[in-house]
Amino acid sequence: MRRILAELTLAVLTVACSEQATAPAKKMSAVARDFTNSSDGGATVAQTVLCSNPSGSVFVRQQCLSNEQQLDPVALGLVGPQGPAGPPGPSGISGYQIVTHQESLSPSTIANVHVECPIGKRVLGGGFEIETPTDVRVFSSEPSDGDGNLIDHGWNALVQNAGSSSRQTTVTAICASA
Repeated sequence: MRRILAELTLAVLTVACSEQATAPAKKMSAVARDFTNSSDGGATVAQTVLCSNPSGSVFVRQQCLSNEQQLDPVALGLVGPQGPAGPPGPSGISGYQIVTHQESLSPSTIANVHVECPIGKRVLGGGFEIETPTDVRVFSSEPSDGDGNLIDHGWNALVQNAGSSSRQTTVTAICASA
């Protein structure tokens, strides 16, 4: 059994696996090829465990069978030292800003209510707020210029005041530095 465990490496643990046993006579490349060509589609690394049956055969599976014992790869010395730190990731969002524009709509009017991000900023998202939902209908809310052209620096809502009194609509854009 020690010979089998010695042949297993961390590389085999990270390869998608199947229900096939690793025998001592197999080379590591053959074992990896068997795992990657599995008919069941394999398993992700997070789903794989090492299992040993009563005869001493070792398997890499999604879960051990009832007659198998789960083996600890750390206790077996199969987990190596931590590698070097990776490169720094991209910087996060900067210049985050929420801008709004409010308009009062006369009765029986349709209007584009539009808000622009400050110069040099792009829109990440947006939305609207309407006064009296029974009177104000929203047909669209999108990053557009109000003429149907998508843009990356503003938000537009096409609304209709179907009521008999003036109603307010507020459009909001969530912006950040480009």
